[in-house]
Amino acid sequence: MIVDQTRDRPHAEFRDLRPGAGLKWWTDYLERHGADVARRAAEARVIYWYPGAAMPLDLFSYLREASGCYDLARFLGTVALASALIEAILNRDSRMLHRNELRRIDGWILLNNQNLIAAADAGLPVRELLDVGENLADAAPVRFVELRNKVAHGDLTDFPDHLSDYSPTFEAAARAQLGKASRFLVAWFNTCPDIQNGAAKDE
Repeated sequence: MIVDQTRDRPHAEFRDLRPGAGLKWWTDYLERHGADVARRAAEARVIYWYPGAAMPLDLFSYLREASGCYDLARFLGTVALASALIEAILNRDSRMLHRNELRRIDGWILLNNQNLIAAADAGLPVRELLDVGENLADAAPVRFVELRNKVAHGDLTDFPDHLSDYSPTFEAAARAQLGKASRFLVAWFNTCPDIQNGAAKDE
């Protein structure tokens, strides 16, 4: 017989799970939600590039883990990692490194409207991050930046008050963020002089 040992305790208390509880949870989850996992994996798509070694490993890791989070309904992780992918590219591309108008912290280029304007001017495919009708010159952050900021800083007041992995609202937001980041990465890889010049040397 299992007894609720916390019933008579006056305060909330965190307790360790039994060994194997995590494995049981994932087994049950995949059994119940396997069709949704497969659907999201198809939505996330698989992206190939050639030569494979031309894609920097950190960028590959961000995209792979953002996609994996989306497959398994870890939507906050999807948003955070997809956004980090773009910020990493801004800091990697040689066309961005010596621009004086960029906002930085300790030399790190931040993800914001102002820096995306500079990135577009430098030739990066920033249009892939924008919704229809969005303008980087507006005072308010574009949706890609706004959503990244909310998740990164813990401001989820605009979202339903329940677990993100069971929320269609969170799922839609994560799908949009991942799609924008993926399209940006593909367009950047296919046009970035750093990548193209490096690939040419390898042939």
